[in-house]
Amino acid sequence: MTEGMALLLELGRREPRMALAGRPLADQAAMVEGLLAGGWTSDELTGILSAPLPDRITKSVGAILSSRLSAVPPVPRLRPATVGSEPGARRHECPGRDGLCGRPVPEERSLCASCRDSGQSRK
Repeated sequence: MTEGMALLLELGRREPRMALAGRPLADQAAMVEGLLAGGWTSDELTGILSAPLPDRITKSVGAILSSRLSAVPPVPRLRPATVGSEPGARRHECPGRDGLCGRPVPEERSLCASCRDSGQSRK
């Protein structure tokens, strides 16, 4: 078992709707491993992946987590510590593009500027 697989299994244990198994688990674990090798921490990735799922899911959880992981830069940027950025802090993400946008937003269920500009409805 790899560290990426352990991270995803723990995520599924904490939030059963996000549980992965089989090929989707192996595929997403490989993506997590690449990000960990690039300098991301398990806590940072857990925070990104544990954002709430959209109310209405039209894609598989594997596809949603894949989209979230694809949006993560391969190497983390140096950023100043801010209030609320402690490891494991819950972040909110844009629910646009049928829940696949995933850009960070300040409030739950709010749309990012890109989805607002393209006329995405809240899903």
